[in-house]
Amino acid sequence: MFVQAARYMHNHNANEEDLMNFRCYGVEKDPDTNKIAKMNLLLNNVRGEITEANSFYSDPYDAVGKFDYVMANPPFNVDEVNYERVKDDPRFNIYGIPRNKTKKSGKKDSDKKETVPNANYLWIAYFASALNQNGKAALVMANSASDAAKSELEIRIKMIEEGVISQMVTLPSNMFNTVTLPATLWFFDKNKPNTSKKDEILFIDARNVFTQVGKAHRKFSEEQIKNLGIITRLYEGDTQAFQDLLNEYKANLETQDNKEYWQEQIDWLNERFPDGVYQDIIGLCKVAKIDGEDGIKDQDYSLNAGRYVGVMIEDDGMTKEEFKYTMLSLNDELSKLNEEAKQLEEQIALNIKGLFGE
Repeated sequence: MFVQAARYMHNHNANEEDLMNFRCYGVEKDPDTNKIAKMNLLLNNVRGEITEANSFYSDPYDAVGKFDYVMANPPFNVDEVNYERVKDDPRFNIYGIPRNKTKKSGKKDSDKKETVPNANYLWIAYFASALNQNGKAALVMANSASDAAKSELEIRIKMIEEGVISQMVTLPSNMFNTVTLPATLWFFDKNKPNTSKKDEILFIDARNVFTQVGKAHRKFSEEQIKNLGIITRLYEGDTQAFQDLLNEYKANLETQDNKEYWQEQIDWLNERFPDGVYQDIIGLCKVAKIDGEDGIKDQDYSLNAGRYVGVMIEDDGMTKEEFKYTMLSLNDELSKLNEEAKQLEEQIALNIKGLFGE
């Protein structure tokens, strides 16, 4: 992520001062991964520090209120985090620490060390508390965290009411090589409470926006990333970015061979934002208020995008990508059935030959 951030700055013509000031900091528990990360920074000429430590129990950079930007893809649903070792850590106490509400009973139970029931909200609190007053963060989190109840709900309410959560993006399933769990992108903006957007959150449901890679993996194409990103830019009032992207696609339409593809990208933008300004799109994006009818409070402070953006009903109930994936899967299944039929036909022929001869 650090290397990609540096490349993004280069590709978007960052000035020399910004490039010189760019410095990244990371914490990695696994020694081998730590060495690989350091080598990656060195090979890509990125200045930074990667410290070998357990993020829950160690704060090597005294992180609270320090960072301009935070990006993270932490492990989901970590358990067995020792509550006693994190309960007084300021990184986690700004928003609170998840705890089991049930009381312990019996000597055997009292001898056990209390653990945090699920560390998802430790990560969330950690990254939010690391930001300075103008800091922004983006992190990948399990979908279940968006609706988590009990003590996690209390933490979520505090963050929503404070106004630090700026945006939620639900991802398609099968976007990661190692896990099939669906995930959500959380975005924080520490300056948002000082703006007119304090009492609202932008929700984007991107579950139907993907490019199929084989049968078991999906990804975003470069254009899909740009198209989703322009939703945020429009929400922030950057109409020029929308026009620039349209002009980029139109130029590609004129100069590149795959004209149908570029026309699809132009149509995708124009059909959803015909006036070049942000608007709520059923099934895709919605700006939800905290208060009011069908607001975030009415939805029990859920941060699940599907609760707000609604569902776009199509004739076949599928997007173009889903239809393509379904047809490819059916074609694979048909090929397997044809092969099985061929084998059965050969076996039947052998059986008949065995019974009756030539």
